[in-house]
Amino acid sequence: MEKIYYLKEFMAKLQSLDRSRSLTIVFKDFLTLCTCSLAQTIYRSDELEQKYLQTIKQYTKEQAEEFSKLLALLVMALEEKYQDFLGEIFMRLNLGNSSIGQYETPYTVSKFMAEINFSELEISQKIANNHLITLSEPCCGSGGMIIAFAETMKEHNFNYQKHLYVEAIDIDEMSFMMAYIQLTLLGIPAKVIQGDTLTLKFRHVLYTPFYFLSGIEYKLQKINTNNKHELIETKNNNQKQNMQLQLFQL
Repeated sequence: MEKIYYLKEFMAKLQSLDRSRSLTIVFKDFLTLCTCSLAQTIYRSDELEQKYLQTIKQYTKEQAEEFSKLLALLVMALEEKYQDFLGEIFMRLNLGNSSIGQYETPYTVSKFMAEINFSELEISQKIANNHLITLSEPCCGSGGMIIAFAETMKEHNFNYQKHLYVEAIDIDEMSFMMAYIQLTLLGIPAKVIQGDTLTLKFRHVLYTPFYFLSGIEYKLQKINTNNKHELIETKNNNQKQNMQLQLFQL
């Protein structure tokens, strides 16, 4: 199936799902249901369960089934190829807030930028030293640039599910959920945050399942421990150099 089929099918189902509500609300409810369902596999949270139930009870059984079909289309689209599917839906249906400059970067642009910033030598050295490739996205949107970087790693025969760790932040709730859903479905280890990067005020944090499955927390602790040892050695060396300088100065 071509990508355009998934896009058209998804948008048609979304627009016809509940015409009594605004398209923005229906799409946001879809994102809420997906986020709760995917996160619940890891968190087993009463809060997530209640949020899911409160959202789905506003719709009929038939409409609830349509939400499931929308998720299936999303999964198939991402299985077909790497892409920012939800971001494209978001922009095609004009769901973004232009007053705050909310525009999703076209995936072709994200891929081009990922290839420019990609350093095969640096990644090889880090992996050889048992280090993680860390990626920070302070205004992640729907996660398009992260997906593009993961795709680029795969094209160069690096397993991003084992060697990549992402911290993704966005102030907008729908962007936060879109990023979490797509990074989860693509198996990208990530910490996804809703909040303001500039003021460092954060509201929600969710970890993707592969954050836990890949043992990212253990790997980060190991890196931090090694870095502390390196800092101590550097500090001791600097102290010795300072003593030698003082001797020469005397």
